[in-house]
Amino acid sequence: MLDLAVEVMSAEDPEHVWHLLAEELLTALDAALVVVKEEPWTRERGSVALRSPLPRPEGHDDESVRRHIREGYPFAGHYGPGGDMTPQSAARITGARVWRDSATADALHRALGTRHMLGIPFPGAGPYVSGFVVHRPGRDFSPYDLRYAARVQPLLRAATNHRTLLNALRETSDGDRRRRANRALEAPLTPRELNVLHLLATGLPADAMARRLGISPRTVHKHLHALYRKLGAADRLSAVLRAQNAGLLGVPDAVAPPGSGIPPSAKA
Repeated sequence: MLDLAVEVMSAEDPEHVWHLLAEELLTALDAALVVVKEEPWTRERGSVALRSPLPRPEGHDDESVRRHIREGYPFAGHYGPGGDMTPQSAARITGARVWRDSATADALHRALGTRHMLGIPFPGAGPYVSGFVVHRPGRDFSPYDLRYAARVQPLLRAATNHRTLLNALRETSDGDRRRRANRALEAPLTPRELNVLHLLATGLPADAMARRLGISPRTVHKHLHALYRKLGAADRLSAVLRAQNAGLLGVPDAVAPPGSGIPPSAKA
């Protein structure tokens, strides 16, 4: 898991993050494919991303199959905000016979060749459930598999947050300029330090940054100290100003007081 964390936090391509996570889950859980749910879904809408080491099953593009996946049975009814987010298999949630006889199990088996699903939800993801659903044929997921999923769950959440921030950086019109500015520093910032820098610029306190990134406040402070050293800054505000002057951040209309939690663009 440590090796995986290092690889993920060193990644600069958001899609490479998904590749690393899917590869880990497929290997560790002897799975056939992984479904990623990172946005609100309904039966009619929502992208379905499948990751598999094998050629895509012929039936995976069938809209009825996608509807079953988006419906999320039985995980959508089992998981919810503030509820139990322990990774669990579909058959253990519903009972083996009920799951085997369900329309969802039948549709997925015919289209994808799988018989069992393991849900790994993201705690604190908001008003909807998001996370990974791991599929495999043959036997149900074992207690050992469930323990592994529970241990890797915080890392999956943190890695997904990292990917979201990478996407935000990539979508900015001056992303290339910022990457060149970072490389021009005597000691360039790591991808994780850049994540912390962008959250720092919004005025978030360390505890809020830690929750957003899925890491501990102590780790956030370590990244902050590294930022101050590399930028030659003595405090949060000067670090943001120096980063703006270096071209690592956009220049907002006003800078929020550190720790206020108010994005600079939102200040009057």
